[in-house]
Amino acid sequence: MSSPGKLNPMCRIMFAAVAAAAALSPLKAQQVPGRQLYDFPLGTMAEAPALASAVGGGFWNPATLALRDGDRLLASVSALTSDIEQGVSMQLGTLAYAVRPGLTAGLSVASASVSDLLRTDTDPQSIGDAIPFKSAVVSGMLAAVHGFSSFGVAIRRRTGTVDRISGHATSFDVGGVVDRPLGLPLRAGVSSFLLSPSRQLERASGLGAVEGYLPRAAGDARLGISWQQDEGGGSERYIYAAGHASLLDFRGGVARQTAFGSSTTRVRLGVGIHYAHYLVGVAREDGTAGLGASYQFVLRTVIPKLPTQ
Repeated sequence: MSSPGKLNPMCRIMFAAVAAAAALSPLKAQQVPGRQLYDFPLGTMAEAPALASAVGGGFWNPATLALRDGDRLLASVSALTSDIEQGVSMQLGTLAYAVRPGLTAGLSVASASVSDLLRTDTDPQSIGDAIPFKSAVVSGMLAAVHGFSSFGVAIRRRTGTVDRISGHATSFDVGGVVDRPLGLPLRAGVSSFLLSPSRQLERASGLGAVEGYLPRAAGDARLGISWQQDEGGGSERYIYAAGHASLLDFRGGVARQTAFGSSTTRVRLGVGIHYAHYLVGVAREDGTAGLGASYQFVLRTVIPKLPTQ
């Protein structure tokens, strides 16, 4: 009976060591701490990040912030939490407003932290206070729609802290989405994420996705592939299916992530329920290396424009 009782503390200690080492090692190049926290799919409901819009859009690709014709205001919140062995907690809030037809302005605030990272010396016995490990991203965004295309720009300010070391960086991101170009049953998106003029402060990512619409008698169904390439060699490939029927959205797929010479495979699932102008959703992603799954909860509302007199 003693072995199971030691499993969770040992997983916690291992994750603390890996997280602290990962956070501290980039500081040799003066990078802002906490970048690896955004390897979690915050702001997506099992979607391709370059096309993610269920949670409000804009975080991974500023072009996805664009509101549809007839919508005036969007507000959304999401919260991601991992199992106790990792202790990761993330939140994202987004506001978007239709400044004029075809032009949307928005603001998002994201925060991420790891709780209870133990400060140790030569053995697992903790000493002193827990190590703070956290990061936040504030983004101001503009998205414009022209025909079947939308384009977006974002200015982001990220801060990060690990132990007694803190830093910040400003990044400028661009993105685009095309939906049914020339009547073709396709949707595609590309964007940058945390692309900073000072490459020593921030690690950027390039994102892309292509999905095809599948014929259905009611609703829609899609099949797609997503990819992400991180500065420094990490990458992700995600193959997924999605559908909409009546009041339900459902998505699922398999993501394969590669970093530091090793690969992991994770299953992602998401489901959303539409009611009036609201969306309530939940997403799940498998853990790896014996760690439990992470869950993300979503609430979004869209307020339509007032009828013209």
